[in-house]
Amino acid sequence: MAKPVLAELLRFIAANEDLPHALARYKGYSRDILGKLIDAAADRIEQAEEAAAGASAAAGSKGIKVRKVSEVERAARESAEDLDAAMNESKVERDRKKKERVVTAAAQREAERAVEARPVRTRLFTDGAARGNPGPAGAGAVIISPEGHVVAKIGKYLGETTNNVAEYTGLILGLKRAKAMGLRELEVLADSELVVKQLTGEYQVKADHLRPLHDEAKALMKGFDVIDLRYIPREENEAADEMSNRAIDLRL
Repeated sequence: MAKPVLAELLRFIAANEDLPHALARYKGYSRDILGKLIDAAADRIEQAEEAAAGASAAAGSKGIKVRKVSEVERAARESAEDLDAAMNESKVERDRKKKERVVTAAAQREAERAVEARPVRTRLFTDGAARGNPGPAGAGAVIISPEGHVVAKIGKYLGETTNNVAEYTGLILGLKRAKAMGLRELEVLADSELVVKQLTGEYQVKADHLRPLHDEAKALMKGFDVIDLRYIPREENEAADEMSNRAIDLRL
C-alpha cells in the first residue's frame, strides 16, 4: 500500500527542512526534537488513514459510504493539538527556568556584594594532617595580613593521633599566635567541615577526646573582638596544609 500523501509530506519535512521559523518561534527546541515531533504527527495520520481505509472497506461491503477525508482531518487536528500542547508545556518550563536563573543570579550578586563589603581583616589559615588516621600527625597554621603578606607560619609535630585532633590543634596553635601578636579582629579559615560546624554549633561534639580541644578553641575565639570562622575547600588552604605536612616530615 502506498503511503498517505500527508504523512509522506510530513516525513519529508522532518527529514529535510531546516525549519528556521519553527526554531525561532519555539526557542528551546532543537531541530532534532522538532523533526521527531513532526514524525510523530505523520505516524498518527498514517494510522488514521489505515483505520479509515479498513472502515471504508468494511462499510463498502455493506453499501455504506464513509468520508475517508474526515478521519485524516481529525488525525491532523489531533496531531496539531498535541504539538501545540507540547510547545506550550515547553514554554511554561522555559519560563520557570528563566525565573530560576533570575533568582539564582540575584542571589549570586548579593553574595558577591556581601564579600566585597566584608572588612579586610587578618586571615588565619589552619589545617592538620595524619598519615594513617591515626598515624604520624602534624598541625599547621599561617597568618596573612590584610595587605596579603605572610606574617607568621606555625607547624608542630603531634606524634601518633587522628586527623581531627590534628585539625583542632592547628586551629588552636593559630589562635594562640594571633593573640600573642595582639590581633583583635581575625578571619579564620579551615578546610575541616567537622571542626568548623562543631565550633559554630551546627554539629555536636560526640567524641570525648575532641571535647577538650573544642572547649579550648571556643575559649580562645572569645578573646577576640571580632572573629569570623569559615569553611574553605582544601585547594584554598594549601599554605596551612603545607605547614602541617612539613611538621610531620621534619618532626618540628
